[in-house]
Amino acid sequence: MYRKIKNGKTQKALIVLWVALLVGCVGYLAGFKNKKAASQELSPQEAAVDVQASYVRVEKAESDKVVRETIDQNMSIEAVNRVQVLPRVTGRLETLHVKAGDVVKKGQALAVLEHEQQDALIGSTQAQLASARADSERARVEMTNAKTKLDRYQRLLKEGFSTRQQYDSVETSYASAKASYNAAQAKEKQSAAELNRVKSTQQDYILYSPIDGTVLSDYSLTVGAMISPSSPIVDIADLRRLKATVRIPEIKIFAVKPGMDVIMKFDALKGREFRGKVTRVDPYVDPATRTSAVEMELDNEAVGNLLRPGMFGQASIIEKEYRNVVLVPESAIQNNSEGQYVFVENEGTARLRKVQTGLKQSNDIQITEGVTSGDRVIVFGGSRLRNGDKIVEQ
Repeated sequence: MYRKIKNGKTQKALIVLWVALLVGCVGYLAGFKNKKAASQELSPQEAAVDVQASYVRVEKAESDKVVRETIDQNMSIEAVNRVQVLPRVTGRLETLHVKAGDVVKKGQALAVLEHEQQDALIGSTQAQLASARADSERARVEMTNAKTKLDRYQRLLKEGFSTRQQYDSVETSYASAKASYNAAQAKEKQSAAELNRVKSTQQDYILYSPIDGTVLSDYSLTVGAMISPSSPIVDIADLRRLKATVRIPEIKIFAVKPGMDVIMKFDALKGREFRGKVTRVDPYVDPATRTSAVEMELDNEAVGNLLRPGMFGQASIIEKEYRNVVLVPESAIQNNSEGQYVFVENEGTARLRKVQTGLKQSNDIQITEGVTSGDRVIVFGGSRLRNGDKIVEQ
């Protein structure tokens, strides 16, 4: 009985195995049939490509690029002419005529501090000057009368109608009158000078713009705020010309000279370039950093005053610049024992082309020999190719 059961189980296992093999064979034959049918639907060219061709990416070379050899440094720009306006005296803010963003002219009144006491002092000084002028005029009249009397007594003395003692007395009176007039004139001049001084100090309470420009900040001041000589009232900048200062490594300082072109790019204006000039190179090297400061300027008015002081970006001082050159991505350049080469697409075939390279710019390389404008250069997938391989563009 045990042998029967065992033989039954064995028979069942064999049946299951044969069924599994049969199903597998049927599936394989069905797949092979479908694959064959699919291959029969492809053209002969497509079938050949499916077996042999390599997929690549191709770009057409154009000789319209610009490549530069530059010295690059980060920088931020500021106005060439910028000034904080501070008062010379302490006082409360009476009037603020401008606010941030206003355009102002040189000599325009910006703010006024309270100056009642100064006005009163000016009035008092004017009264003193008027009194001094009156005293001076009175002394002049007295001196004139004394001179007339002296001249009369001089004639009388010559004609014998006056004594020498009388003449001396009159002469003394004239000298005294003349001295009084001179003193009165001196006092008048002193009063006039004092008035001019007081009036000039009154101007210290009125603040004027020293330059043409734009108000960058009014420091959020309000009327009644106490202002001192250390408290700026407004910050003004002439936005027509901007500058930046960068530090150049010691090894490059002799390559940079005033007048060299500079390309400036800013994080806030992606894709745009602004051209400036080197205006100054420090004549010494900082021993702590082994660098020299280089100052450059650009004409902001020429670009519609688009740029603003404080903007951050990159300055590229141009050492060399070549126009109308061929640039290809660095990924297109291959190397072997004979040098550098690229693959060029020609009627669906990769053709090896030896090249000479020049300057590198970002991820591109200048081709000086071997590729001309119009060539279709394989820029991706070339590392797997051999000369004459069939290719398909992705």
